[in-house]
Amino acid sequence: MRASDIARLTQPLPGGADRSGRAPAAALGVEIPAWDTLEERIFADLTAEPPYGVGWWAPHPGTSRRILISDHLYACTASVSTNLIEAGIHLLELAEAIEREDDFNADAIQIVRGTPTVRLRPRTTPLEALGPEIVRMHEAGVARALSGALDCSAGSIIGVMALPKNILRADFMGVVLYLRNRKNWQQTEGDDYQLGFLADLNAMIENAGPAGWFDWLLNFRNMLVHRGRRIEIGQFLPREPVLLDGRGRPVLRARIVTHLPLQPERSDIDIHREPNLPPVLTEDSRRTLEGVMSSVRILLAALGDRLTAAWDWRKANPAVLKQPQQQWPDVTPPAAGQPQGFAGYAPGSYQYEPAQLTSHPRIGHRLLSAALYDHQRGEWANFD
Repeated sequence: MRASDIARLTQPLPGGADRSGRAPAAALGVEIPAWDTLEERIFADLTAEPPYGVGWWAPHPGTSRRILISDHLYACTASVSTNLIEAGIHLLELAEAIEREDDFNADAIQIVRGTPTVRLRPRTTPLEALGPEIVRMHEAGVARALSGALDCSAGSIIGVMALPKNILRADFMGVVLYLRNRKNWQQTEGDDYQLGFLADLNAMIENAGPAGWFDWLLNFRNMLVHRGRRIEIGQFLPREPVLLDGRGRPVLRARIVTHLPLQPERSDIDIHREPNLPPVLTEDSRRTLEGVMSSVRILLAALGDRLTAAWDWRKANPAVLKQPQQQWPDVTPPAAGQPQGFAGYAPGSYQYEPAQLTSHPRIGHRLLSAALYDHQRGEWANFD
């Protein structure tokens, strides 16, 4: 991180030692109070005794599924903040990495026989050679973390809105497309409520940023994770302020502006077939990523309010929308003694034989509401 960011983040917390876990998000400027409220609502409704899980869902969708879905819903909701914190850290590291590359390439433009010429400074150490890769790593990190926040919010939508989709495999675009493409809407109070939510969700996405921001972010993330990387395009621009030499002449100093792909869902050759279409966005990468960070926060703030209202409405009207079994299709654990798949590269190096566990009190409550304490575990054999 830049020295200025480190200095700011090493200041004492205004309210003293943090016991809420909210301080990192606030320090990075990525806090979303509405989402914290939703997380608290869901946690408060996890019951540490029968019927377990979210108590007011009972008897649906069966005790085993209620426990599994309830806890994963809470985990999804809490993980939205985790992903935003990671995105905030990547943004800070990206700013420092860009400034370091700017300094390294400050003298890249030189006057040769009266003509400005690019002469890149050779990279003589592995760390110098890694400079551009570090920039790319943090660009990818921002996009990955923001997409993760959206996908975790998709799990929250599935759970709160009682959608018949697998909550363990939730992704935001999948939820949006399911709601937009669903044909079998019925004239019931529950379907009317979900249709109203769809209209609100469409408006939230549209109002959170410029046209196309949402699709661009998800396509950029998919390119980074699943596709061949696009050709990187950047340019050298004059660095400000302009410095003067001893004779009063301007000293050429450059900075690098890197552009992210305009249509990241397309390949290099495909987009370069259109000579009149710029293959990249006409702004620097940091500005783009700061923009999508802002758009995701605006969307999630509105979504957090809407899902909190939906949670309260469902709790007051528990019979209208029943929690679907499709949210957790298979509740049967692997049979005892069957191979469990990957076991590591040095299995048994450190045995897992805990006699005592120390954890956050919330984890203890989650285990109680899932009937996983020693005095409860036997109940699972009788759960539907």
